[in-house]
Parts: sequence; C-alpha cells; structure tokens
Amino acid sequence: MSQGAPIAEQLRAATQLVYDGRFLQAEAGARQVLARQPRNAGAHYVLALSAMFQNSHAQALPHVDKAIALDATDAQYPFVRALCLAGAGRVEEAVESYRRALGLRPGFFEAWANLGNLLELNRRYAEAEEAYVRALEAKPGVPAVLNGLGMCLLARGEVQRAAEAFSRAVAADPRFATAQNNLGSTLGKLKQVDAAIAHLKEAVRLRPDFGVAWVNLGEQCYVAGRDPEAVAAIDHALALDPDNGGLRHLRDAIAGVQTGRAPDDYIRAFFDRFSADFDRRLVDDLEYRTPQRMVEFLAPWLEARRGKLRIEDLGCGTGLSGEVLKPYAARMAGVDLSGGMLAKARERNLYDRLAEAEIAAYLDANPAGECDLAAAMDVFVYVGDLDAIFRAVARALAPGGMFAFSVERLDGEGNFHLARSGRYAHSQAYVRDLAAAHGLAVWKIEDTVIRKEAGAPVAGLHAAFTRA
Repeated sequence: MSQGAPIAEQLRAATQLVYDGRFLQAEAGARQVLARQPRNAGAHYVLALSAMFQNSHAQALPHVDKAIALDATDAQYPFVRALCLAGAGRVEEAVESYRRALGLRPGFFEAWANLGNLLELNRRYAEAEEAYVRALEAKPGVPAVLNGLGMCLLARGEVQRAAEAFSRAVAADPRFATAQNNLGSTLGKLKQVDAAIAHLKEAVRLRPDFGVAWVNLGEQCYVAGRDPEAVAAIDHALALDPDNGGLRHLRDAIAGVQTGRAPDDYIRAFFDRFSADFDRRLVDDLEYRTPQRMVEFLAPWLEARRGKLRIEDLGCGTGLSGEVLKPYAARMAGVDLSGGMLAKARERNLYDRLAEAEIAAYLDANPAGECDLAAAMDVFVYVGDLDAIFRAVARALAPGGMFAFSVERLDGEGNFHLARSGRYAHSQAYVRDLAAAHGLAVWKIEDTVIRKEAGAPVAGLHAAFTRA
C-alpha cells in the first residue's frame, strides 16, 4: 500500500484487507493513515474491525470509542461497538450502543437484526420481537430474521404466529434446515403431525447431522403412532450422541425394550425443562390430584399424628405434595433429581431441607430409623425396579413408620412394565412381595386414578406399608 496514496484509498484498501483476513497488513495500512492524520476516525475503525474479527473484543473497544469520539455521526461506529460489547458479554451496554446506531440511522437493518438476536439470546423476547419486526421492515423476507422472530413468538406462547414466521423463513429459503426443524416442531405443537413430519424429514435431509431435528422427528412419528419410524429417527440421533441415556430410554420405551429405570439424566433434564410451567400443566391439563387423594387415603393414620411426623417427601418436585403433607409435619425434607423443580419447591417455603439426589442414595446417606412417613406421589412412573428404594426406605423408617406411594397399575403379567410413553407401571403383587422382602407390612392398597392422559383416566394404585 503506497504511503502517498490518497487517504480514502488507503482506508478502502485497509478495510478490504480486514475482510480478506489479512489483519496485519490491514492494521499497518490504518497506522499509516494515522501517521498522516492522527484524528482520522476511519483508521481507528479499521483497527477496531480487525481486532473484532480476531475475537479480541476488549482490544477493539478503545479504537471504536476513539472513532466515535472523532465522528459521532457515523452509525457504523456504534454498531461495531455494540458487536464488541456483546462479544465481551456486556449486554446492557451493547443494547444501548445498538440503539445509538439506530438513532443515527433508523432503517439500519443489520443493527435491528443483531439487536433482536442479542435480546432473544437474553430471553427478552418482547423487545427482540420488536427489533426483528423493524429489521424486516427495513429488509423484508430475510430467513434468519424470520426464524428469530418465530423463536420469540414461540417463547411467548404465540404458537400459531410462530408457525407463520417459520413458514415464511422456509418459503424464503427452503434449504434453511434450522427453520425447517423449527417449523416442524411448531406444527407438532399445533397437532398438524403429518405436516410436522414432512418438514422435519426435510431438515434431516438437508443436515444429516442435525441431532435435534432427528429427535423431533422421532417424537412426531411417535405421536402419529408410526413407531418403527420413530425408533429409526431416534437411532440416528443416538448415532450422533451415543452417550445420551435419555434418548436411549425413549427409544427402548417405543421399541418395547424393558429396562429397570429411566436414567437419572433423563429424569433431571425432563423436569428441569418443564419446571417453570409444571404445576399448571399437571394440575390443569392432566387433572393431577394424587396429593389430595393420598392424604384422604392415609387419613385414618394421619389424623392422630398432625404436626408430629418426621416426613421425607421423595421426588418432591415443585412441592405440590409438600403442601398437603405440611400440616402433619414436625419436620419435613424433600429430595428430587431436578434442580429446577427444587427451586420451585424452595419458593413455597415448606421444607426444612431440600436435597438434589437420587432417592435411594439420599436415604442411605441419612441416619437409619429417623423417618416416620416416607411419601412418593407419582414418582415411581420413572423407576421400574423398586427393590433398592424399598430397601432404603425400610432402613430409614422408625418403628411404626409408614411408606406410602402411588404407582400406575399394571394389569398384565410381570412385576413392572415400561410403556411406550416412557413410564413404568407396577403390579400390586410386585409391591406386596417387595414389602414383605424388606420387612414391611401391608397397611392398605387401593385402586385410584393417577391423572388423565389424552383425556382418559390413568389407572393406578395407592399403597401404604408400615414397619413393625
């Protein structure tokens, strides 16, 4: 680059060198300009751009700040400053800098689009939606922006509008595998299963290594009752993620393979995912009344012990069970695998202690004989083989203590059965035999309804055993 070339030409050449990845040469060109014009905003901008392209966001900021100080009218400078701040994790400052750029150039598509993405990543969905809409006003039909808009709408529960945004993204770029996957998954939520499967198949055709899309395809094939296709899709996902115990559990359930329990990581991830909305889904959508029915079932034993019991709420979840047990507790502890569920339980302020652990391991770590009531409500649907839990509970119970729980009822042969839903059912004979093997006596067992599924009642058992 000739030192005698016009300044504008030198800056254009230096900027192009940045975009070509020739950073040392670009920076040398910018410094040549600064040697001739120390207050040249464009040269400082080139140095900032070079540092940013090399992911050195902290090093870029002084240069872009200098460019802004020298020329406060160029929207590109606060835009790049926002990119650097976002890259450095300084979200609020980045948002402010994007807005400064947009104040200078209201139709700045890239600023609106990047602002939307930053806000979306930080779960500020209403603001992100507004930014994406403004980006689309500046440049209609951009697939990535339409996809981002769809994600915001989906997060806000506007499923139909989300599907429309994803559909526009796919129409704009049919080879956009991410939008194909998002559209398929969203159509599944709208019960348009055949259309969902078609888009998910296209997503994995476009990107054979798209693990999430394979899982979504498996889920929608399962919903459609196309179990062989569901298993094949999940097998593809497992080939990409062979250590995923949760996927393997779902695959086994759909394929009819019998296992002893769902993996802890599957249970933890499942309930963490739904913890924020769990109570509403369980109580309103599934008409879950097991805690209330369990207290009614135990009423003859509980009444004389109001406020006196040392209670272990096994698989306590968000604390729905703890609410009905609390009046009988002198002390109450809860244990669950899901940290998200425990956070919700903690908000209820019911428990003296909460622990994130597997049930048997948790009880084994506690002193023996210090529990008067061990209760597990709709917990064992994720555990088939209950032997280790019965053993741990029998050790934990004080003389005269009670072990009370609910299970889905198995009416066929066998001790327990893993259904295609991924949940276990248990036979009455099995829980009776386990109790006898671990020194527990039958107090009462009766039929009940656990919850509703697809509008139909799920048959279950309430069972209670005492330690002599």
